[in-house]
Amino acid sequence: MDALEVVEILVFPGLTFFVWLAFVFEWLDRKTTARMQGRIGPMLAGPRGILQPVADFFKLTSKEEIVPQFSDKLVFEWGPPFFFAAPAIGTIFIPVVGLNAIVSSPYDLLFILFVLAFSTLMAGMLGYASAGRFSTISIGRLVLQYASFEIPLLLAIVSPAVAAGNLSISGIVQAQSNFHWFVFVVPIGFAVFIVSSLAELEKPPFDIPDAKTEIAAGWMTEFSARPLAYVKLTESLSYVFLSALAASLFLGGTAGPVLTNVTILQDGIYLAYFLIKVFAIGFAIFAIKTALARVRINQAANLFWTVLTPLSLLQLGIVILLR
Repeated sequence: MDALEVVEILVFPGLTFFVWLAFVFEWLDRKTTARMQGRIGPMLAGPRGILQPVADFFKLTSKEEIVPQFSDKLVFEWGPPFFFAAPAIGTIFIPVVGLNAIVSSPYDLLFILFVLAFSTLMAGMLGYASAGRFSTISIGRLVLQYASFEIPLLLAIVSPAVAAGNLSISGIVQAQSNFHWFVFVVPIGFAVFIVSSLAELEKPPFDIPDAKTEIAAGWMTEFSARPLAYVKLTESLSYVFLSALAASLFLGGTAGPVLTNVTILQDGIYLAYFLIKVFAIGFAIFAIKTALARVRINQAANLFWTVLTPLSLLQLGIVILLR
């Protein structure tokens, strides 16, 4: 790779861009939740509190780190950066400026499926390494929930790939030019993806592994200081990653009419399309998670196995027949 490619991966439109987008997402999440509950939300750090997530991150990194006596110290201390690496690496395959991602291959969608599985695996390893009683309960719930939502999530992701006849995210985006969005072709797949994403993010109504009123913070209970900062940042980055993935697979991502031949203006228009779609999906997720109450693990498993899995299979079958 040359110097420009390294800058693109690490700065823009790569990791640094997505990290700052994750901070904005966390602020919007807290603001949306507060408004829906009749509160104000963060107000002090930055204009209307927009820098509060950044302040919280650096505050956590400066605190004293407490390592449980019986924990696996190697995994406990060094696992969070690997947990962060999962969505961080996944973002480089998402087109942000133009119709092609920074890194693209004919089968990068398969790698994205690995990234999603690896993220859940790392959460389970971190919870097990902390050796706490709340963490142990959380891991059992996490594994059961993962086994329930992973199949409908996979089928929902495969549906637009089949419709496009392409396993590359960039190729799927290019197939949706001229507003030929796959959300109109595979609407059931889009709905299943959003519901499964809530389970992947462990957000209401599927915040069962870290139910605060039952098991404190679940598998994150024993974490503090720098490791907790990485875990919290990873949660926000996963928000952005899944929203960007949904926008690319179902809403055309950066695709849209570009009425200029100036390269800089074209890049700005592509970026604007991308951000509008990502924030629209993000707001939908924020509103859904705030409006719904937590369900029990057996109810979640029943929903994914008996409702969403058959629906996603039906959607995939329809797409295959239409092709």
